[in-house]
Amino acid sequence: MKNFILVEAPVTSEANYILLHLDPGMPDEAREFKPFTDYTTWLARRGYAVNTDKLYSEHVSRFIDYVYEASKTQFPADVEVTIETVIYSYQVYLLFGTDATNPIAKTLAYSLGKTRLTGQNSIAESIESSIRWFLEVAESKNITTPDHLFSRFYSSRAEYRSQYEVSAHKANSWMAAVIRGSLNSVLPKRKQDKLFAKAGRRNRKNDKQPFKILPFPIERSVDFLRQAKPAKSTTFYRDMTLYALLAATGSRTSEALQVRMPDIDGDDFAVFLRDPFARKTPGITEEEHKLLSWKGRETEVTFMIEPFAKIFWENLEKYLTLEYNSSVGHDFLFQNSDGRPFFASDRSSRDKTLKKYALKAGLPDVTGISTHSLRHMYGTYTLNYMPVPGQPLPGLPITYVKILMGHASVTSTMKYAKHDTDIIEAYIQHANQYVMQRGDASFTTIREEFYLRQLEVLKDEANRIQGTQHD
Repeated sequence: MKNFILVEAPVTSEANYILLHLDPGMPDEAREFKPFTDYTTWLARRGYAVNTDKLYSEHVSRFIDYVYEASKTQFPADVEVTIETVIYSYQVYLLFGTDATNPIAKTLAYSLGKTRLTGQNSIAESIESSIRWFLEVAESKNITTPDHLFSRFYSSRAEYRSQYEVSAHKANSWMAAVIRGSLNSVLPKRKQDKLFAKAGRRNRKNDKQPFKILPFPIERSVDFLRQAKPAKSTTFYRDMTLYALLAATGSRTSEALQVRMPDIDGDDFAVFLRDPFARKTPGITEEEHKLLSWKGRETEVTFMIEPFAKIFWENLEKYLTLEYNSSVGHDFLFQNSDGRPFFASDRSSRDKTLKKYALKAGLPDVTGISTHSLRHMYGTYTLNYMPVPGQPLPGLPITYVKILMGHASVTSTMKYAKHDTDIIEAYIQHANQYVMQRGDASFTTIREEFYLRQLEVLKDEANRIQGTQHD
């Protein structure tokens, strides 16, 4: 830290850690940053483990150092600097450091030497909660014991002062009231809300799709993936690599688009789908980071099916050789023509490209077809048609398909990989033929025939048991 030092508290203190100013001109009795001591005292009273107490104290001390540095930094006149903008810029500061485009985060990253980037997962797991609690403790204490750290950000915001704040100003403590009111606007209103934003799951209720997404016709899939490259295309192998990956693994489009080079094991021919928020993502912009998504996946390993796996590895080699740009600063596998991550491209544009290739491969109608259709195809195939050695009927058990598709529950698998209508239609046609061949009278004997068949099954089972006993 630049402005403070974190030290163990004296034995006489209830807190485990205190934060001391490093300003040489500050009197010794004023070096201790009291709001931090209040916070660590609160931590100690809650009985956290030693390592947790230390971790949370370190997170908050770095946050205070950041805010303090902001309080003595001269920003450009066109940059709005308030307690809200400083606090909300902290996430960008942690994630991007000196590569941030946010002027507050970028300026402070250079000033504080922030070169080691923080992962989104660390923010979500402990940084967010530790700062939230510090702000809540500080808010309650500031009413009676004012802290002037944030005063620079509100010295010109007289329009926010209530009558209480004007009175407090006369007592040289009006800033405490200002901070108290301001933090109420900064802190989330409900416990489940987040202080620092993270990409959320897609809300399908907001999707404006005039049709239902359909499985890609499996009988057309190989021709679709093995079609000839257009003469002028510069992204053909990228697109076919992506489509083959979706067909071979059944992954969500967002999962496939966020595959990075370390996720590909060419020796064992394996591809892993990993949470982008569980690791750092160097080389992408703040706007690109906002477009990262993760719906949740139980397994990061994929189970690739043929012939799509073979097609994927063939196209991957051509894509990396002919189209991939290795000097773009990030390691996402799929790129736009300009080298930026493909996951940040427009979804409707990606679906439009797939439909163009699908029509070229002979699909008569592409209504309801999108990149997600390949995931539907994978689920439909593995659940209903996939040949299984030693099993009279094709198709894997639904509990296995659940694992293949990374679902948390079988309910999700039933939704995405439901039994195909042509199987149901085949059963109905067979039953209809049976009835039509025997005429209307078949209904009068249908229950009798059912019981006769059941009796035959029971006799066969009894004979089998007797044979086993004799052996």
